[in-house]
Amino acid sequence: MMTINFGRSAMAAAVWSVVCAVPVHAALQNEPSVDPLEEIIVTASRNKQRVFDSPVSLSVINREELDRSTVPTLAEMMRDVPGVQVTDSGQPGLSRVRMRGEESRRTAILINSQEVTDHHEVGTPLTLHPAMVERIEIIRGSGAVLYGSRALSGVVNFFTRKGGSEPLQATLSGGYDSATSGYNTFASVFGNVEGFEYRVAWSKSDYEERATPEGEMPSTAFENESLYLYAGKTFGSHHLEYTYENYESSNGIFVEEEVKTTFPLTDFYLDTPQRDREKHGAFYSWELDNSWLQSVEANAYRQVSDRHFYSLVKTVWYERDINTLGELITDGALAQLNFQPLGNHTVIAGVQYLNDEIDQTRHVDTFSWVPPVATSGLEIIKDKASIETWAWFVQDQWQLNDRLALTAGMRQYFVQGDLEYTDRESLDAGSLNDDDEVIGSLGLVWEQSDDIRLRASVSQGYVYPSLLQLATGAYAGSSFANPDPNLTPETSVNYEVGMRLQRGGLIMDATAFYTESEDYIHHQPCAAEDNCPGRRDRIYLNIGESQAHGVELYLAYANAPWGVQPYANLTWMERRNQFDELSTWDTGIPALSGRIGLRWQGSLSAIPALWTDFYLRGESGSDVEEPDSIRNELDEKDSWVTVNVATGIDFGRERQYQLALELVNLTDKSYIASTENLYGVERSIAAKFTANW
Repeated sequence: MMTINFGRSAMAAAVWSVVCAVPVHAALQNEPSVDPLEEIIVTASRNKQRVFDSPVSLSVINREELDRSTVPTLAEMMRDVPGVQVTDSGQPGLSRVRMRGEESRRTAILINSQEVTDHHEVGTPLTLHPAMVERIEIIRGSGAVLYGSRALSGVVNFFTRKGGSEPLQATLSGGYDSATSGYNTFASVFGNVEGFEYRVAWSKSDYEERATPEGEMPSTAFENESLYLYAGKTFGSHHLEYTYENYESSNGIFVEEEVKTTFPLTDFYLDTPQRDREKHGAFYSWELDNSWLQSVEANAYRQVSDRHFYSLVKTVWYERDINTLGELITDGALAQLNFQPLGNHTVIAGVQYLNDEIDQTRHVDTFSWVPPVATSGLEIIKDKASIETWAWFVQDQWQLNDRLALTAGMRQYFVQGDLEYTDRESLDAGSLNDDDEVIGSLGLVWEQSDDIRLRASVSQGYVYPSLLQLATGAYAGSSFANPDPNLTPETSVNYEVGMRLQRGGLIMDATAFYTESEDYIHHQPCAAEDNCPGRRDRIYLNIGESQAHGVELYLAYANAPWGVQPYANLTWMERRNQFDELSTWDTGIPALSGRIGLRWQGSLSAIPALWTDFYLRGESGSDVEEPDSIRNELDEKDSWVTVNVATGIDFGRERQYQLALELVNLTDKSYIASTENLYGVERSIAAKFTANW
């Protein structure tokens, strides 16, 4: 593998020259960045609203930040958002995000406000190329009232790019990452022809094994290719849109050496040859000239996710080769009314439908030299199961007086699961545990002054068990984790207070939160009364609860000398997990994490548009303690800090060309982030060139 390693002294000199020289030449030409509290968002209330006035904790990653980024995945774009952690599960090409310490499967992932579902333990992968995305809106804390099950810890909403302003426009970009000898390419044609908006976009990425200060990490290569189509047209007060997404990927999976040889294992290999997603989405909106009913919105989609998961398990008793082929079909629809029954009330009400159906086949080929433990032969296991969810929701934003606004919401779920077919002898086809649940949320925003907002909120969260937990089960190393059709949904209550300030160049968004969660689902060794078929089998059970508290802070100052803007994204958090026989604060979440830096953007004599961001990223140490877990050296993570620089220029007569560079881990620090399995990349460079016409 080809890598680029820079001499420490040369790199230090380059960084120092960038950081120190830029302000001297550009003190009077600085162009301040957009105030993040002035961004207009829709995810927080399913209606347009300023971040500054929102009753919930949220962050926005805008188009400019996405254009300047060189990261290979969307999860990496969110790494520095307060309260958010990236988790890789050994798959750098399928990274997920966690919020406030909760597992990834408790975070709702949306594309254009339509949910991307997944029923596997590691959570929903972000199967969308960064170049396809216009904006990311991130809600921290439960969003279950407006966005349904799986939004227990938060919501991530990706808004894809739409049409243009001219009849014919185009974008072409290419990137390179020296830490993986990886490249990505992107091409898009888009425009607006007499009100008809369109876009056709294509991307391809290919990354080799990751290079780290500890050496090359095996089975970390990945590749993906995607196609995206958009069409939109306005007919008077009616607007129609259509989107098509096709994402195909193949990903290696890194397994720690200690895990491979933990008794009874002698070797363990995993791979994901296929992780694809195809989606058709339709959107309709009607803006009414009516003082009471303001608009009607509706959307519907069909999404098909194909997965091929391969595992090779070698133990002291047998060798087992497992190929799991699964297809998940998701049908979803939503209808929403936005109305203003009284002058100081803004109300939304809607009904939502979601149906997930999984069709899965496992080919289990076993060669055993100890027949009492396992029997040699090929076993083909087929399962088909579904979960259907209906829900209605309502939310009222009530301006109580000139300074105080109240937001109250409610949602009711009607959930039914079915195991439609199985040829596993230990399971019986039929209805799974159904549920009928009502949850609510309440928030207050106080306008202390024109530049200060104080807020407080309480919200309930809800996660219905997955099809894997209820119906199909899954192999976990050398054991099989059996489903339980009688599992109870996981629930939570989130309390938070916050303050937003923008005064004299100072920007602050601070949140303090406390969350209680119950009925956590996890697999444990089977007991005699569970009637599991295998001697070493496990079973999913409701076994735990947790409490978490913390502070999330974004702070920036725009009026520092020489046009430099110091900033900080910081999280302090503690979390306790409680099980029947164990209560621990060692949950793998660092007490302190974040990013601090100095950024500048402006012009230098011959360069009309230049930006630079010098930053430190790091976290404190963390430990993990779980019931009946196999501990390994990666469970105990040391504290770490990396030094990084991002810089770039816009050039050309109309600034139609852009070059972005990021110098990563300049001190070549060896580290593993708290919620990841992989070592961080070595000292390296990532670059991206973009041309617009």
